[in-house]
Amino acid sequence: MKYLKNEPLRKHTSFKIGGPADYFCVVTDLDELREALAFSKDKKLKVFILGAGSNLLIADHGLRGLVIKVAFSWIKQENKIIRVGAGVPLTKLLKHLTERELTGLEFLAGVPGSIGGAVVMNAGAWDENISRYVQAVLVVDQKGREKILNNKQLGFRYRKSKLQSGKLVVVEVVLKLLPGKKTKIKEKIKANLALRRAKQPLDKPSCGSVFKNPRGKHAGYLIEQAGLRGLRVGDAEVSKKHGNFILNLGKAKASDVMKLIARIKKTVKVKLEPEVKILQ
Repeated sequence: MKYLKNEPLRKHTSFKIGGPADYFCVVTDLDELREALAFSKDKKLKVFILGAGSNLLIADHGLRGLVIKVAFSWIKQENKIIRVGAGVPLTKLLKHLTERELTGLEFLAGVPGSIGGAVVMNAGAWDENISRYVQAVLVVDQKGREKILNNKQLGFRYRKSKLQSGKLVVVEVVLKLLPGKKTKIKEKIKANLALRRAKQPLDKPSCGSVFKNPRGKHAGYLIEQAGLRGLRVGDAEVSKKHGNFILNLGKAKASDVMKLIARIKKTVKVKLEPEVKILQ
């Protein structure tokens, strides 16, 4: 397996921000994952797991250790039960489900990222969360041992799960979905994509929602009411279209984004908790 030295991580995040990793590799099956974990142990390297890199901000100085990019890409079906490799993009999964007339995950239409990352953060939209459809998850610990966790063991909450500790690598997600009609599934996906395009800035690199919504409130609305829309530091800008998005206008640095996050938290009177995962 190939290990790249000083790989620029901006190439692997939707934000297009991030310094180099000491070591970087891509794993496509369990054997490669175990090999990478053994490599990290042998060289005494800290391990960072990367999926599609869509809700992530990586420091300008990069990451000291081994970054393992998970690219498990299988989709297996047993009636209404779907087994999905953690690296499968949500767009690819939705196409598969549409063709097989399985409904439930249409709310994820237009959400960047992989199914593994979506489960780790309990991704959601339009008052729906992926946790509702997750039956179990196959994980591997740092010693390469497999374990199956059921829905209850995953400890899902709003934009949270027990998988966020980073101690376990998601290998496969087991989903239980409902039978539906292809035409209606396509209509829902089309409607959700239109809503997303109307409300969110999709023309520039970003990490998606920067902050979690406080209970009963919308972070974007609070940021806009505080007059912060269009606020800029370097090439990082609070979107003029949606206050909970920070855009990379070209050459934004992680430090620029962090300054904007700090300014927003200081200005908005309601406590805001970051949704974006920050690695440094």
